[in-house]
Amino acid sequence: MTRPPHSERTALCLRLMGRCGDPVLYLAGDGVYNLLDEALMGEWPGRIMACKEDLEARGVQAGEGVAVPEDFYQLLVEEMMAEGSRIYSF
Repeated sequence: MTRPPHSERTALCLRLMGRCGDPVLYLAGDGVYNLLDEALMGEWPGRIMACKEDLEARGVQAGEGVAVPEDFYQLLVEEMMAEGSRIYSF
């Protein structure tokens, strides 16, 4: 997700993902600002992955429970190809 918190697309994405079993939320671009939403982070039922470069560029800390892989985009593509039965892109 590349959308910031409180956008309509963010809300839609999170609702759709909430219906999936074991969702993985990939945050890039302005999407990393969603990590600042304590309510969202406290309730998220799955894994959260954040792009290191986008975190650094925006001065956002990943926090506990958020994975920040060195190869974010490679991992994103590999996991989508291997496991993605439903993929939502916002």
